[in-house]
Amino acid sequence: MRNIGCEIRIGDAVEGLINFLTLGRGKDIAMWIAKKLGYDNCGCEERRIWLNKLTCNTYEDGIRIQ
Repeated sequence: MRNIGCEIRIGDAVEGLINFLTLGRGKDIAMWIAKKLGYDNCGCEERRIWLNKLTCNTYEDGIRIQ
């Protein structure tokens, strides 16, 4: 039986939705806000990876962790 969670990655879906709503400028806007608040990084990539791991334990290249 296949793990359906590995095919539906929450982080990638959220990133796609944000890119659609912001016309591809989501990370630029997030970085601008982070800089205004005094941070060096918006944490977008770390958050996307964390959300993906909620549904599927994989490395970034798609290799399943046993």
